[in-house]
Amino acid sequence: MAPEAVFFGHVVIDTVVRGGARWQSLGGTVVYGALTALRYGFEPSIVSKVGEDFPDEYLIFLSRSGVDISHLRMVRGTKTTRFRLTYRNAERELVLQARAEDIGLVDVEAVDLSGKVAVVGPVIGEVTLEALESIRSRAALTAVDLQGYLRSAKPKEVVKLVKSEQALRALGSADIVHADAEEARVLTGMEPVRAAEWTAARGPKAVLVTMGYTGAYVAAEGRLLYVPAMQPEQVVDTTGAGDIFLTVFALERARGTPLEEAAAMAAAAASLRVERQGFDGLRDRWVVRSRAQRLLEQIKEAKVEEAKSA
Repeated sequence: MAPEAVFFGHVVIDTVVRGGARWQSLGGTVVYGALTALRYGFEPSIVSKVGEDFPDEYLIFLSRSGVDISHLRMVRGTKTTRFRLTYRNAERELVLQARAEDIGLVDVEAVDLSGKVAVVGPVIGEVTLEALESIRSRAALTAVDLQGYLRSAKPKEVVKLVKSEQALRALGSADIVHADAEEARVLTGMEPVRAAEWTAARGPKAVLVTMGYTGAYVAAEGRLLYVPAMQPEQVVDTTGAGDIFLTVFALERARGTPLEEAAAMAAAAASLRVERQGFDGLRDRWVVRSRAQRLLEQIKEAKVEEAKSA
């Protein structure tokens, strides 16, 4: 029987504006995570809420892909969470267009988590802390992406990162946490390597701080690792790379994969993701493993003093 992974957070509809082009796509940490889990031999399910405006075609796509959507609930009289992503050269502006209902204690307690991996990926703080605590108490392993607990915006506003009590409290309800370099700086006021150490001292068993093309720091098991970025053959679409890094690391650790190998798999999966558009960038585990093997020997123990020049 295949292992199971449950993903908590809003399923999102993104409107992407790049150059003179505009298109709509399905998104959210839970979507990228669940579709990645399928390629790693896990049976994924999504716990989420959407509004009446959510297209049937997206439900059909997820279901036919093999994702259990029995806990994806449409709430009448509400809207689906939507973002507008506008790319200008290397800059991205994120605007919250609409927000679905929160995912609370009642929603998560209806889900059996015994022996399962839980990945909590809020995009705008929608998974309540009460719900997160319940998830952590029942799942075999709980991984949390901190981005949604650091984002602040009302509908029609540009999303900003703000240090929050939610994010700080979430650290005590996670086995693994992820933040990118800017999110880590907002949370801790520190550069990535110090942020990883500071965060690890506050409860999580593993802390992942990703830095795009300059690599990542992984603090776990009393160690601090620097994981170089695996250079992609081309960069087509970076959306979801952090979601995939977190998901792959969590699934590998749930399998019992050693720390360095799990980190290499996460970095390799993220680099493969950016080479193709959308979900075409999600690759099978054996493909990721081939690239990860080339990265393993480059992972090294990091020191705070050395990291200033990294």
